[in-house]
Order: sequence, then structure tokens, then C-alpha cells
Amino acid sequence: MKKLILSGMIAAAACMFSGCASVEVAKGDDLSNMKLAPSGQTVSHINASNWGLYFLKWPMITGSVKSMGAVSFFDEDSVNIPKVTKVLTREAAKQGATEVLDVESTHTSQNIPIPFPFLFYMHSVDVSGNAIK
Repeated sequence: MKKLILSGMIAAAACMFSGCASVEVAKGDDLSNMKLAPSGQTVSHINASNWGLYFLKWPMITGSVKSMGAVSFFDEDSVNIPKVTKVLTREAAKQGATEVLDVESTHTSQNIPIPFPFLFYMHSVDVSGNAIK
């Protein structure tokens, strides 16, 4: 019975912390007609993010940067700054931008102490920048 309860708790935690990759774009009225760079035409401000559940250093469930909005199981190690920066620059290029300025990134890792400490981690990456023509 204890094993069944523990398995249920692990499954619930995995679902609760399943990975997600997303891109948010602010442009036009969202920017109150403000320029985001001293020269060039402002296209948008873009924020790309991804997060996932890891066992030690191996990905279990992560957001897929290859197919935005999809989840990758035990396959895609995509919760890192280079992969998420690629998502950001790809989105800027789709919008016709020739430059991305003021790029800022954060990477966090949080230990999940259930059922044992130092085995499961939730990694999260955010990268944002201003797309300019």
C-alpha cells in the first residue's frame, strides 16, 4: 500500500511539474508606441521561456523547443540558455527583425525533495530581448 501511495505522489508531482516552452510577444499598443532602441524601427519585445523536470542532470519531462507547446519525455535537454536564445532569435527573424538588442537571460534550478532530496530538480530558463529592424 505504501508503494502505491508513493507511486501516486510521484506521478502527481511529475504532472504538476511537467515541462513547458513558450514565447510571448509585446508589440504595437502593448509598447505604448515607445521605441526600444536609440536607432532603428522597434518590432517587438520578446520573452522566451522553458522549464522541465530533471532526475539529477538528465531530463525527464521538458518543454520542447523544436515544437513549441509540446512536451518532451526523456529526450530533449532543452532547458538551457543556448536553446531558448535560439527560440528568441527565431521568433525575431519571423517578425522581420534584423537585430535583437538588450538580451537578458536567467537560469534557475530548484531541488524537489520528494521522495528523496537531491534527486529531482526543476530547471527554468527565461530569455528576453528587443527585436529591431
